[in-house]
Amino acid sequence: MKKTFLFVTCSLLFLASCDRIFVHVSGMAAELQGKWQMDNADTVYYNFQNSLFQYQIYRKPNAMSQAFGFYFVHGNTDLELRLLQEYAAFPLDYMGWDTLHSATAGFDTIFQTFKIEQITSTKLILQSDKGKFSFHKF
Repeated sequence: MKKTFLFVTCSLLFLASCDRIFVHVSGMAAELQGKWQMDNADTVYYNFQNSLFQYQIYRKPNAMSQAFGFYFVHGNTDLELRLLQEYAAFPLDYMGWDTLHSATAGFDTIFQTFKIEQITSTKLILQSDKGKFSFHKF
């Protein structure tokens, strides 16, 4: 009985770790799923899950700031990231991304389009007019 319970529990945990099964995405979007840590900036993370995007940064020791938005994959080469100002815990102006202005104050969206230069199960390289950004799977 204990062995059966242990086997079932381990099997469920194994399946849950395979997030592609549960998020119903395919192609390039499936490769993006998960948390990516920016190389040469160990406090910056890009998180992708089922069209949702989360930007995380540790601006002070033990104090994480985050912003939420969406991502869109166009073809297999373009990635558009959008962050919603209303769901940001801090100002996003320093990122230098373009802004979609809203008629309602505080509801602007910032966005940036990247070319996906390389994506593997452990490495992601994005290129934009702001430069090249390299990530590893966290």
